[in-house]
Amino acid sequence: MRVRALQEGYHGYFPASKARPVQPQKESAYAPTAALHSPPELERAQTLIDRYDAILFDAMGVLISENDALPGAADILARLNMSGQPYYIVTNISSGSDETIFARLRDAGLPIPAVDRIVSAGGVARHRVLEELSAGRLVSYVGSAHAAHDIFGKHPNLHCADTAETFDTLVVLDDEGFDFKRAADHILSTFHRRLIETGEMPRIIAANADIIYPGKNSSLVFGPSIIGPMLQAGLAPFGAPPISVELMGKPGRAIFEECIARAGTDRLLMVGDQVDTDIKGAKAAGLDALLVTTGLNNSGELRHDENGAPAYVAKTLSQIFDGDLFPHRR
Repeated sequence: MRVRALQEGYHGYFPASKARPVQPQKESAYAPTAALHSPPELERAQTLIDRYDAILFDAMGVLISENDALPGAADILARLNMSGQPYYIVTNISSGSDETIFARLRDAGLPIPAVDRIVSAGGVARHRVLEELSAGRLVSYVGSAHAAHDIFGKHPNLHCADTAETFDTLVVLDDEGFDFKRAADHILSTFHRRLIETGEMPRIIAANADIIYPGKNSSLVFGPSIIGPMLQAGLAPFGAPPISVELMGKPGRAIFEECIARAGTDRLLMVGDQVDTDIKGAKAAGLDALLVTTGLNNSGELRHDENGAPAYVAKTLSQIFDGDLFPHRR
């Protein structure tokens, strides 16, 4: 029923695939009872991907670094293409439409067969933003004009946040192609002015919910959603209430529900490199998650509490094809 309800409410660009709807397995295929009753040759033949109807891959830090494919990523997708195993690229990248992101990943050398394999935070946020605009609200965006117009189109109530004098809703896209510091300063002043004039502040719709992401040579880079904590800290001396933030990208539920609706099943495995977005988001949506120790983990081992404990941990993507990847134990 959950899958059917999500499909009926599906607002994405593409119809769901023909993967059969099934219920998540209650017991691990690697549990001791399963081992006792399964022939050894069958147990060895079973791989991690055999347990799931589709695989969800994070993009940045798992498949690509900036605009280059990470080692082995193209081979993994090619192998999945050959096997016919469904998979989706689930990304907080919000620098353009799904078609634009698809072209970017293809240019990086990833053999993604069609644009309907892209589930982007910007694409998921599109419907909500259009609702805001249709309701007559003033919407500003953190990001480039090219990204905003590519995702949402042009609208008289849609403006860049670093120039708008006022707005009701702030949409967080990407930090590429514009002066983020200048925009943050202007947005802070706009929030403060609204607080003084009305006692309220604009709401935030976060497409790209990343606060940090991996850079080159194991470096760390602030993501665009750092704007939320920055605004909250900057307005604290004025007695500002908590800012309302609606998460459309990971770790919010919306992007995972989009995946379930598009795949036609909730037996999905999320493969990511970030605990706070990929792992916690998937678990909150009722999905299993695999933490791959690439990307953000190259800057140091990520810590997690019970809510962020992955079902599996792998050193390389290729381990999803191994029969010896056991459930992760804390």
